[in-house]
Amino acid sequence: MSAIRSTRVIADVHGCVDMFQEAIAGADNLILLGDLVDRGPDSPGCLRLALDLIEAGRAQMVRSNHDDKLFRALKGAKVVIGAKLEKTLADLRAASDADELTERFMSTFPTLPFVIPIDDYVMAHGAISASYFRSVDPESDAPRIAEHMALYGEVDGTVDDRGKPIRHYNWVDALPAGKTAIVGHDRRDGDRVFVQTGARGGRAFFMDTGCGKGGPLSYIDLPSERIGQVPAN
Repeated sequence: MSAIRSTRVIADVHGCVDMFQEAIAGADNLILLGDLVDRGPDSPGCLRLALDLIEAGRAQMVRSNHDDKLFRALKGAKVVIGAKLEKTLADLRAASDADELTERFMSTFPTLPFVIPIDDYVMAHGAISASYFRSVDPESDAPRIAEHMALYGEVDGTVDDRGKPIRHYNWVDALPAGKTAIVGHDRRDGDRVFVQTGARGGRAFFMDTGCGKGGPLSYIDLPSERIGQVPAN
C-alpha cells in the first residue's frame, strides 16, 4: 500500500458546496464517491465543482444512485421525482450556466466507472460485489449485479416500516484479507466513519456521515488512512 499516491476520498456531498470546497482544500488527488446532488442548498454548485476537478485531472469519480437518478431524469427516462430531486432539477434550471452545466454532466456521467481500484483499496459508492475479486463470465448476471450493488448497496427487495430498502452487509464478509473497501451511501454510525472487518479479514470504511442531513462531511486520506471532517454549516 505504501506505493499509493497521496489521495483524498470524499463521499456523499449532497449539495453542500461550501463543505465540499473545504474538504478538497490542500488535496491534489481526489476520488469522489458520488451523491453530489439532493438535500443540500447548492446541488448545481457541487456538480460544477466536481466537473471542474475531473476536467482539470485532479479528481476521479464513481457513479452513485442520486447522481444516476438525476442523469436518468435529465435523459427523459421514467423516474419517480420526489421533493429532493425536484429541487435539484429546479436549481439546475435556474443556474446561470444551466445549459452548459447540464451538457457537461450528461457527457461526463456515462464515462464514469462503478468501481475504482488503487493498490489494495477498492472504492465504490454503495458496495463491492464478491464477483469483483474473481473472474466471471461477462455474459452472466454477475456484472449487472456488481453494478447494481455499486450504486445501491446490497439489497434484496425487502423494505423497512418507512418503505425504504433494507441494506445488508454480507458483502463485507466476502472481502479478501488485505483488501480495503471505501464506500459511501450508508450512514452506519451517526457522525462517525464506520469501519467493519469482514469474516475473511478484509475491511470496509463507510464514509457517509450525514452531510446534507445535518452531519459533517467526512474524508479519508490514503495511504495514511487519516480521517478528517468538515463540520456542518
